[in-house]
Amino acid sequence: MKNYFFVCLSLFLLSACSSLKKSVFYGGLAGAAIGAAAGNTLSPDPESRMPNTAVWGSLGALGGAAIGYFFHMDDPENRELPSMILPSGEGPLSKDKKMNEAIVIPSDSRKYRVETGPLPIHLKGRVKNPYIIEHVIPERVEELKNGKTITVEAHKAWEVSFE
Repeated sequence: MKNYFFVCLSLFLLSACSSLKKSVFYGGLAGAAIGAAAGNTLSPDPESRMPNTAVWGSLGALGGAAIGYFFHMDDPENRELPSMILPSGEGPLSKDKKMNEAIVIPSDSRKYRVETGPLPIHLKGRVKNPYIIEHVIPERVEELKNGKTITVEAHKAWEVSFE
């Protein structure tokens, strides 16, 4: 009866996880349950049942954690993707050695003042007035160093400024 419990528990724990920590943890739990059930079932005599359960449970936990790690890293959604704009200015969108900020030039910008309530006396003169600036970014086509082309559609971007 114990072995069926371990098998059912391990099948329950064989679920997908969203983080690396959970994948390794639940993989280790499932491996420990399967290893302990196998060690308990396959022990040759009653005297060696407990040591076999402990040894095979430990080995199963290590194997399950390793499998959880590798399956988590194998999923393309869990890999870190390279950034298109790098802080050094060497990104694929830069045409020269300058920072990439010079590439995006808004075609139109509007400034809106954000209304705030009355300020307390101790904050008057210390807090600057907030503004929201709406930029209209035109469509552009960027050529990468490897011969590929990226088309960026026209869009709006908002900036918060304190003046």
